[in-house]
Amino acid sequence: MAMRIWHQGLVIFDDLPDYRAATERHLKAAVRPDTEVVMHGILPGTYSTDYPIDELQYRPLALMHRAQPMAAAYAAERQGFDAFVMSYLSGAMLPEIRALVDIPVVNYLEAAAHVATMYGYRFGITRFAPQLGGEIQEFLDGIGLGKCFAGTVASGYSYKAIFGGFARPAEVIERFQETVRAFSRETGADVIIPGEMPQNIFLTTNGIHRVDEIPVIDGVGVTYRMAEMMVDLKRQFGLSRSRTGQKNWRPPPDRVAEVMRFYGMDRMWKAVGALE
Repeated sequence: MAMRIWHQGLVIFDDLPDYRAATERHLKAAVRPDTEVVMHGILPGTYSTDYPIDELQYRPLALMHRAQPMAAAYAAERQGFDAFVMSYLSGAMLPEIRALVDIPVVNYLEAAAHVATMYGYRFGITRFAPQLGGEIQEFLDGIGLGKCFAGTVASGYSYKAIFGGFARPAEVIERFQETVRAFSRETGADVIIPGEMPQNIFLTTNGIHRVDEIPVIDGVGVTYRMAEMMVDLKRQFGLSRSRTGQKNWRPPPDRVAEVMRFYGMDRMWKAVGALE
């Protein structure tokens, strides 16, 4: 049975046409023929720089910016989507978003980490900004996977190299492979998760699913397969989110909208389609 999935990224897709096109191609290949994925990014003008990591490394700014994905999840349910995918390497706001809506919410970091433990015993993450590893460790500790986490390592190239690398991939691939080999020797990591979405899309586009004997998890593909599975489980068995315990309590949707208007956030909520 067909389903619609809301893809939520943290980039402004209109500013990155090559990346958007590569992402759309990969998503089409990753999901079932009758699954529709509708891509959404952050509103134009959100960031002061051309890539979000420059601001998301600051937790106060990250918290404010991630109010947009929360509004987007509300919009996705309101517009009849079957699932909401947080397609980025952060678990921030995941509990709050899951408490806000009843449709399945799937997170890239959570899905990729769980699957990584099925293909090895100690996974690591390559990142443009390894200084954000503490946030990842905290999240993985919270879901019981912290002991399996070997840490983050600088990928050895910037996001600009990735966006330019779609046309000239060889140099970036070689650097990634060197980074993974050295990281595995130092930490014992036997599985790798590419961090940021552009890195994941770039590697998958170029057929990089393994470095020697080390699996490289396609987090995007894994996340969407997980989303389809959760929709299937809800439809076939009625399986849905727990509402026991304060972390799971769902606030009345109408009251959520009232609070957003009270705090003056209704302009942003309207922009993402969460309010009329």
